[in-house]
Amino acid sequence: MPTIQIDPIDSLSLTLHHSPGVQALLLGSGISRSAGVPTGWEITLDLIRRLGSVQGVSDQQDWTAWYRETYKKEPSYSEILDAVAAAPAERRSVIHAYIEAQDGDDPRQPTAAHRAIANLVALGSIRVVLTTNFDRLLENALRDVGIEPTVIGSDDAILGATPLVHSRCTIIKLHGDYMDARIKNTQDELKTYSPAMDALVDRVLDEYGLIIAGWSGDWDTALRAAIMRTPSRRFPFYWASRGALSQLGNDLLNQRAGKLIPITDADSFFMQLRTKVEALAAMNRVHPESIALLVAEGKKLCRDDRYSAEWSDLLAHEVSRFSDWVRSPEFFQGSPDNASINDLVKRIVAKSEGLRRLVMIGARWGTDEAFRTMLRAIVAITFRDMDGSGFTYVISLRLLGASLCFHWGVAASLLRADAYDRAYRLMHLIISAKYEQGLPAVTRLPLAALSSVEWKFLDGLERRHTPHSDYFSEIFLNEAKDIVVGPNEADAVWDDSEFLIAAESGYQRLLTKEDKDLWFWVPFGRFVWRRESGTSISQRMDYLRGLSDTSPELKAGLFGGSMDGLNKTLPKLTKFFEEEGSRYSW
Repeated sequence: MPTIQIDPIDSLSLTLHHSPGVQALLLGSGISRSAGVPTGWEITLDLIRRLGSVQGVSDQQDWTAWYRETYKKEPSYSEILDAVAAAPAERRSVIHAYIEAQDGDDPRQPTAAHRAIANLVALGSIRVVLTTNFDRLLENALRDVGIEPTVIGSDDAILGATPLVHSRCTIIKLHGDYMDARIKNTQDELKTYSPAMDALVDRVLDEYGLIIAGWSGDWDTALRAAIMRTPSRRFPFYWASRGALSQLGNDLLNQRAGKLIPITDADSFFMQLRTKVEALAAMNRVHPESIALLVAEGKKLCRDDRYSAEWSDLLAHEVSRFSDWVRSPEFFQGSPDNASINDLVKRIVAKSEGLRRLVMIGARWGTDEAFRTMLRAIVAITFRDMDGSGFTYVISLRLLGASLCFHWGVAASLLRADAYDRAYRLMHLIISAKYEQGLPAVTRLPLAALSSVEWKFLDGLERRHTPHSDYFSEIFLNEAKDIVVGPNEADAVWDDSEFLIAAESGYQRLLTKEDKDLWFWVPFGRFVWRRESGTSISQRMDYLRGLSDTSPELKAGLFGGSMDGLNKTLPKLTKFFEEEGSRYSW
């Protein structure tokens, strides 16, 4: 009977789905290449150029040939680095220059591979990562999805580390971290690990399967020896390689009876792997009647720090679902018109429902640790790494999910005893954008502040004074039953939160207005003209005028935490609301 042939990447996807957490990753420098961090060979060539330069040699067509001719041997990263920088601290400085962006350049950002790996960790498919890399790109990608990894880069870190089985994700940096002078570079340094690191690596290789990517297997003597001596074959061994393996690499693959996965690059491999694993997971996923289950589970987990990992998992899952959709071609194709933009807004509202309801619950009921995790989840869906080219409406609406979470979170915070503390932290969460300076969320995320979005495109609201506020307040009122005791309370807290956002935005506007000569404007909502809530705009302004140094709003830090900040803002707010109010016939 013929044997069924399965593509190796499909076999790996099934392994990760059926046995989540049993495969460890081994990552080499190829993973970080597309982020601008050079591989070991590229560093070797650059170091050869440096050697040539100090000897008065320049403009060689083939630096490898020059090195062979000059030194009568093949280029060796280890030997050349040892010649250029003799001391460990000096070698760390050399490597630091390759990893950190140069002055004037953008900071190194996680690659698509790093982000796909972070998503696999969020799914629970991967829990342990071995890496020869010195950079922190994977750590940053994990934090963007709300996961704080346990990082082990030295013997003392091994002693204090959370046991592998209890850690959401452990990164073992076999050669150290680029900020630590103890990093391993040269052949002599890579021949052996310390007894403690050897024992940890042996344990991982014995208890976990292995997926290798971005690693050649040629230079790391101690790691190669550890793989060769591992007795266990209980879990599979996969090697993702851009081309043919070297003889040393083939020896390892054969020793472990591994499967070779031919790939074009690390980014496309891990993105494809993530897509396949998520597709398999989706087949088993309970769906929304399940919003009610999600809300119930969120209320339980966010109130008790014993469940902080589970709460983080819950948020990370919703972040991943929403983020993957926004990054996919399904988000928007074609030229925007009223019909397509209305449809896009409805789909964003639908896709972000689970996350914004968890944000609302976390802001209202969560512990401080749960609240911090919730803040990271909001940052994770601001898509600061995405390309800024295309239609302005579409680019701006990428932020709508984060904007809704922001509004839901501020409104929910106002129902707490420490209402203004949490509202302040939400409003001053720093939101970055590609090629732009980070700004407080109160400046970047209010619905009315989304760049170039004219909300009068919303169907049926073309003649409304505040169409965005009217449209999204109805959605909030329906979902706020998770945190309020009645519809009147939800109605009032929406207006209160929009007013507070507008007032603090006014203070922030004044801070930048002096430097950039900006006109004064705040993102207002329906509170400007409404009477139903029983609080007119004039009554709201009177309330602000009655604040003092001991008022909870100022003690929380709003208006710069001072009467001076409040007093500078009040006249501008008063004039602005009078001018806006005069446009409406009450």
